[in-house]
Amino acid sequence: MLALRGWEIEWFSSAYAGMDRHPSVDGIDFVYRGSQTSVHWEAFRRYRGTAAFDVVVDQVNTIPFYAHLYQSSPTIAWFQQLAREVWLYERPGLIGRFGYILEPMYLLPYRNRPIITISDSSKTSLREIGFRGQISVIPMAVDEAPADDVPVKDDSIIVVCRLTPSKRVEHAIEAAKLLNDQGWKGTLRIIGTGSQDYVRRLMQCAEGCKFIEFQGHVSREVRADLMDKACVIWLTSVREGWGMVISEAARHATPAVVYDVPGLRDSVRNGNTGLVVAASPDHLANATAAMLRDSWAGYATRALQVSKTMSWEATVERFENDILEARSLNSNAIHCSAG
Repeated sequence: MLALRGWEIEWFSSAYAGMDRHPSVDGIDFVYRGSQTSVHWEAFRRYRGTAAFDVVVDQVNTIPFYAHLYQSSPTIAWFQQLAREVWLYERPGLIGRFGYILEPMYLLPYRNRPIITISDSSKTSLREIGFRGQISVIPMAVDEAPADDVPVKDDSIIVVCRLTPSKRVEHAIEAAKLLNDQGWKGTLRIIGTGSQDYVRRLMQCAEGCKFIEFQGHVSREVRADLMDKACVIWLTSVREGWGMVISEAARHATPAVVYDVPGLRDSVRNGNTGLVVAASPDHLANATAAMLRDSWAGYATRALQVSKTMSWEATVERFENDILEARSLNSNAIHCSAG
């Protein structure tokens, strides 16, 4: 949408098999170089010493580009979230502990830089590790088309995420078992793919539970249909920048029950569009049972109504204002670097 407003945009990111190395789509000039591990070096090689852009958006996704250290264009850093506890789940042992300890240190060059992020939780996390510069929180938007009204639902609960340890999908499986013991006769549908080892562990957890289905990777159409049918969506991650699938499900009038962790607590209005609970399968199951028993229709209606207020126009307006302000703050075409 920035391109529609007249911006000339160059988007730099890592390459992937079979792609055009330098395509232009919808007014955006895409530059692909390197792999996930080498893209930061490739960015340094390409942009070192340049001052060719009105402003550079430096996306920090765990490993930073440090764009402001080697090129002269004004910069603003984009943090969707910090890794923090994710390190401990995704890299068990010494590597995870080192990552957790070192993250605030290797991000020190950004502590006085202007920052854009996507939730108050992410802003708080940045402040907690010593960031002192301007931090702007932009509103999130949703691609999913909103339902006109609450669709006909079945008794299913969905989990939509990458199947990776930091998502703690085993908690959802345990909560489904507890609900089933309480008389719930619905189905838990787990949508997503991940590492073979973790998926194998999840399937072992669900062994013998005919009310748990692993959907794997599905098309956008099937995903939308499953969201339409579901009465509740669960998310049990250790941390998110924002629970985007929560907002997407709300477009289908599917309220959420989520753990009280950064990002998830931002994407759910507790007691209004869903419930935010302590991080345990017991709390997840009990809160869901109460919602389904007493007040589900109100949650579904409010989730749909609030989701309709999320617009790309509002997001782009705020983003544009922030990058223009960053240009003036730095005073030392837009370029986006993404790992």
